[in-house]
Amino acid sequence: MRLIDRYLAAVAAQLPAAGRDDVVAELRDDIMSRVEARQEALGRDLTEDEVEAILREVGHPLVVAARFGSGPQHLVGPELFPWWMFGVKVGLIVLVGITIFAVVIKALSGQDVGQAVGQGFASLFSGAMTLIGVATAAAYIIERQAEKPSFITNWRVQDLGFFEVVRLDAESFNSALGSGAGAPESIRKSKTMSPVARAVSSAVAFTVLTAWWIGAIRFGGLPMDEWVVEIAGVDYSEAVRSTVAMIFWPVVGLGVARVLFDLFRAAHPRAVRMTAVGDIGLALANLALTAWLLLRSPIGEVLDISGLASVVERVRETIESGISTGVWSLSGIVVVILATFLLEPVGRILISVVRLVTGRDRRLET
Repeated sequence: MRLIDRYLAAVAAQLPAAGRDDVVAELRDDIMSRVEARQEALGRDLTEDEVEAILREVGHPLVVAARFGSGPQHLVGPELFPWWMFGVKVGLIVLVGITIFAVVIKALSGQDVGQAVGQGFASLFSGAMTLIGVATAAAYIIERQAEKPSFITNWRVQDLGFFEVVRLDAESFNSALGSGAGAPESIRKSKTMSPVARAVSSAVAFTVLTAWWIGAIRFGGLPMDEWVVEIAGVDYSEAVRSTVAMIFWPVVGLGVARVLFDLFRAAHPRAVRMTAVGDIGLALANLALTAWLLLRSPIGEVLDISGLASVVERVRETIESGISTGVWSLSGIVVVILATFLLEPVGRILISVVRLVTGRDRRLET
C-alpha cells in the first residue's frame, strides 16, 4: 500500500545502514498483520484514513526508529544528571563572580552604572546559555562511552562535604558569610577534604574562565582588547590591550593544562606524587606569569613598578596611606592584589614539595 510504503521509507531514513532492511521487513510484517486483522474484523478492505490510524498506533517514524537504535535515548541520564547539575552550579557561580568584577571595572572606568549593569545581565545570560550547552554536550559524550569516568562510581564519603558548599539557598549563604561558628561543618573543614570534589569544581571553573578569555563567553559587552580602562584620571586602556595581546596564548595554554590536570586529579586522587608534580608545574607557571605582569608587562610600567623592592614599597605605602587617611589608591590596590597573587603559588609549591617527598596527602587521610 502507498501509505505503508511511505511510512516505512520515513522510518528507514532514520536507521543506520547496517540492519536497516531487517528492521524495515520486521516492521512491515507487524503493520500488515494489524491491517489484515482489522480487515478481517470489518469484512472489507480498509480506507486510507483507517490505514493511517493504524500507522499512528504503531508510532511516529522518529519514535519507532529510535526503538531500534543503539545507545541511550537521552542527553543526560539519571546517573550522570547530578554531576551535570553540580558542574552547571559551579560554573554559574564563577560566571556571577566574573560578571560582578566586570561591572565594577566598567563603573570605575567611568561608564554609566546602569549601562554597565545592563551589559552585565545580558552577558551573564548569554554566558549561562553557553555554559549549559557545553555541559550538556560533554554529558552527551560521556553517556555514550563504554566506561564512565571513575569518579562517578569510585567515590569516598570524605569527598562529599565540599558538594554542600554549592547549595544555592539563603541559609547556606548566610552561614558562609558568618564568623564560622554557625557555618556548616563541610565549610569549616573544607581545607582538610579530599581533592576529588575540588578538582571537579576547579575543572569547571577554569573551563569557564578559559572560555571567557578566548571570547566564547563575553562580559562587559566588549572583548578585552576593546576595553576602555580609565581609573582616577589615568588611562590604562593601551597598557591593558598590549598586555592581553602578549599573554593571550600563554593564558590559553595554562587554562587548558589546568583543566586537563584537574580532570586527571579527579580520576586518580591517590596519585599523590604525580599530582604534586603537576601542582608544582602549574604553580611555577602562575608565579612566572604574575611576576611578569607586575615587573615587566605594560601594566607594570603604567603602575610605575621597577622591581621587587618597589613592589614592597608600593604595598607598604598603599596600606599605610589607606589606614591613616581612609583613602585607598586604586593603582596601589592593583599592586597589592598582584603582590598577593605572588604568594599563593609559593605556598602551593611548598605544600606540593612535601607531598612529593612523603608521598602522602593529609586530605586523603581525614
